[in-house]
Amino acid sequence: MSTERRWSQYSIAAEIRHRYDAGEDLSYSYMAASDIALLRATMRYYGSWREGVEAAGIDYESVSRYRTWTPERIIARIKELHTNGADLSWRHVSTRLDPQLAAAATRKQHYGSWRSAVAAAGLDYSRIRRYREWTGNAIIHRLQEMHRQGINLNARHVEAMDITLITAARRKFLSWEGALEAAGLDPAEIAVRRTVRRGRRLEPDKSTSLNRSR
Repeated sequence: MSTERRWSQYSIAAEIRHRYDAGEDLSYSYMAASDIALLRATMRYYGSWREGVEAAGIDYESVSRYRTWTPERIIARIKELHTNGADLSWRHVSTRLDPQLAAAATRKQHYGSWRSAVAAAGLDYSRIRRYREWTGNAIIHRLQEMHRQGINLNARHVEAMDITLITAARRKFLSWEGALEAAGLDPAEIAVRRTVRRGRRLEPDKSTSLNRSR
């Protein structure tokens, strides 16, 4: 275990940054209970824990929010991210998307593991893991297959049907329209279906009909 006499401003900032990147709790109360040596060294060299955290290039307000994590907030955050189509695979959440959420969710007093937290949010963890399996070719193949089956490829419909597919497609091709074009499909033609009102029969798009008759 590190001792106070071996600390320097550089090593303190580096240690704080390392812990932040690893998704560890950096709230003052947690540090006071878990690593008083680092806390005291930081206050000696920087004047306060806040100053030391900010010297490591970290927004202190984001660190202090650790104290407000509750099981309810964790579930709400997971659901929010899922609704927004975020990649909820463990690697992405813990390293890029929200390391603090990942750290809070996996604490023993909360859910103990990311799988358990995702399940508690009412999501199928096996589907969440599939984010890592989507490649550009796999996305194109799936879109072509869905098109042949007559499945509505409007973005809203696909989001409700398979959020992992549309999220992966947007990452790989920058947009849903770009993914459709890569699959040899016409985004404009697919968008026409969205304008059909409930209770009305599908009316063919005139420009599309003309193009087909040529």
